[in-house]
Amino acid sequence: MDDVVLKVGDVIIDADRGDIGLLLYRYDVLEYTPMISPDFGALDHAIWAWEILWTGPGSDIGNRYQPYTEDGLVNMILSGTFEYIAAL
Repeated sequence: MDDVVLKVGDVIIDADRGDIGLLLYRYDVLEYTPMISPDFGALDHAIWAWEILWTGPGSDIGNRYQPYTEDGLVNMILSGTFEYIAAL
């Protein structure tokens, strides 16, 4: 489980809130941000995030779609905050 590789269609479960999230797409948060250093365009400087569609008792029209950084999401999975179900 230490090598969590997220992909479109994966499901995460927040057992504390009773909500289920579907990973919709991955994007670079800094893709269109002008940077001083040209090195920030390199792949290793990307900050990846996932757009997640949530459903469940804790979700409503105001928080149904929420972004999470990939590193933060993986940390929450590894710490047990979220349960992770990989898509086929």
